[in-house]
Amino acid sequence: MKHKLNTLKNAISLVLGVLAMIFVVSCEEAFEFDLPDTGSIADLTLPEANFSYIPNPENFRIVSFTNESSESTNYVWDFGEGVICEGVDGVCSTESTTTDKDVAFVRFNAGEGDYEVTLTALDANEASGVLTQIVEVRDVFVAINPTVENGDFENKTFDTDWGQIGTTGFSSTTPNTSSDGSWLDSDGVDTGAKTGGMKFSASASNLDNAGSRRFAYQPIKVSETTADRTVKYIVEFEYSFKSAATPGSSITLQILDGYFDEVSDALASTPLTEEINDEILGNTVFTTVKKEFTSNASGEVAILFFASTDQDAYIDNVKVYPKP
Repeated sequence: MKHKLNTLKNAISLVLGVLAMIFVVSCEEAFEFDLPDTGSIADLTLPEANFSYIPNPENFRIVSFTNESSESTNYVWDFGEGVICEGVDGVCSTESTTTDKDVAFVRFNAGEGDYEVTLTALDANEASGVLTQIVEVRDVFVAINPTVENGDFENKTFDTDWGQIGTTGFSSTTPNTSSDGSWLDSDGVDTGAKTGGMKFSASASNLDNAGSRRFAYQPIKVSETTADRTVKYIVEFEYSFKSAATPGSSITLQILDGYFDEVSDALASTPLTEEINDEILGNTVFTTVKKEFTSNASGEVAILFFASTDQDAYIDNVKVYPKP
């Protein structure tokens, strides 16, 4: 009888052990997909909502919003009643809310005023941060801040950004790339080493041999000067020459009054401004140039660089921005 009881106890223990194992495995499977998503920092750092905005220079009612939130993956914007939101890829809502990350165009149809805009930033665990800002919508002119494509010359292919013009009678090749650019990057930070630049070699800068001369040309769009408004801009860049360059060597900058199809027509035109740069300090020392110009009635202007030198000359960090 005792032997039978022991056998029964062993059988019961075995069954309970199997059931326990099944329970543990089932629990593991049940919570298998409850781990935080990749990138989520649950219970450590909560989402923080933040954003900036800038009005459209052509229509003050249109405002562009940039999401600057941290530790978040999902977003909800609330622009208030009577506001139409258009997203980066088209209309994101006919209402006043959207879940787009950034919102390129928001029309405040009611016109000037102070509007409460709320951004909620959430992480994958639904933790959230909320920011409400007063957005000031005012009928104040804001000049276009143009982008100079490849103005730091880090992209070593210049044909698509600095070669957009016909060169009949001149070299059809853009200036050379160079590793002897400025010590500063496009943000003005000293990198501790030279950055990429654009080089005008002596053979590409010979006034007596037009067929070898090379030009760097780029059209840009700025705000128009009108009868009621004068708009001024600054063109900025850095340049240097090899120290053996003959005195009188120069790099010329022109801001052209319009777009041109041929270099010859551009050279024959009257530029909005011109700067002839001839300071020879060696190719390790760059000189910064800031030249003011007034925009034209069309807002269509172009940057043109060319050189006259018997040694290599370099330019870097070309920028155009509204005069402060």
